[in-house]
Amino acid sequence: MDPRSTSPGSIMPRYSWLIKNDMNASNLESKMKALVTLGVPYTDEEITGAKQALLTQAKEVENNLRQDPEYVKNYGSSNIQNKEIVALIAYLQRLGTDIKANTSTALINK
Repeated sequence: MDPRSTSPGSIMPRYSWLIKNDMNASNLESKMKALVTLGVPYTDEEITGAKQALLTQAKEVENNLRQDPEYVKNYGSSNIQNKEIVALIAYLQRLGTDIKANTSTALINK
């Protein structure tokens, strides 16, 4: 909600709408199919299971957030697994994982 409250000196602005707005995954499969036409290597299984994978990952992100006492203090038992902030967190976590995987693969292939 407010990056400056947890990281003194941060210049990141507030992104309050991310915790208020619901994710819209209604056309997730269509978007993935469109990306396949552009060369993204999604499999049919990934496309078919995308919504379930999204829900599973969102619940995992929320469960991880609940391990932080500060989160629990600020948000209590509110359900945020369907909010845009969870999608952003999942994206950033995946981005970090992909970067590490690509670096490891590059080192192994040398």
